[in-house]
Amino acid sequence: MRKQRTRSDAMRGIMACRLRPDQAALWFLGQAGYILRCGDVTAAIDPYLSDSVGKASPEFARALPVPLDPGRMKVDLFIVTHDHLDHLDPDTISAYRHKATTRFIAPRLACGKLRSLGIPPRNVRCVDSGQTARFDGVSVTGVYAVPNEPRVIDTAGYLLEFANGRSVYHTSDTGFSDLLLAAAPRAEVLLTCINGKWGNLSAEQAAKLTARVRPRFAIPNHYDVMALNSENPATFACFARRAAGETAVKVLGILEPFCWADPE
Repeated sequence: MRKQRTRSDAMRGIMACRLRPDQAALWFLGQAGYILRCGDVTAAIDPYLSDSVGKASPEFARALPVPLDPGRMKVDLFIVTHDHLDHLDPDTISAYRHKATTRFIAPRLACGKLRSLGIPPRNVRCVDSGQTARFDGVSVTGVYAVPNEPRVIDTAGYLLEFANGRSVYHTSDTGFSDLLLAAAPRAEVLLTCINGKWGNLSAEQAAKLTARVRPRFAIPNHYDVMALNSENPATFACFARRAAGETAVKVLGILEPFCWADPE
């Protein structure tokens, strides 16, 4: 009963967090998933709140419990970076209760998948790499990513810029290339994959991207939920200190809040 009660209360705790006008906050959901809040806007990026991958490939079963009941999640913006089960999760979307009022943002092929899962077409907005859309005072820009297989050729990272000046860049799954570095935007917070497998950035490559972005904070992801797809985030922290010493690396626990504001 305690685990279920914790899952049920998680969204309530996120929404109860009081933020100053100059602040933003995010919560790590595991894998590449986050919930973000700033002003009156709540957004989710790639929430993986089931064991869809494990059901399809048992060797990739979840090594951690689902932290948040997707039926209790409620966000204004639901951002999907590409159509892999641990990023565009049909089980999470099936359980999500606010399809009629939430705006879904994704690259072009993933948009088709969202519509096939019952998201009203009017609520699906395609934002590809290089494109920008604005929602309720939030600017969402698609950022180039190196896809790790042909069927997710539309993979996009996303830069979120809030009205109070807070900004976040989520890399999505991506490989490494000079073009990735050239296309990377400036942002206060970098959310980067580090697992170094299946075509994704290694810890050392993610540190090179960090040096290019020059964020105030770098938060690693995609290292914890699947044993065969894991990495030690301390390795990334070590490389990042050498490559981008001015950036503070934050290794977050599941549902640990991280708040930031104007630099002093």
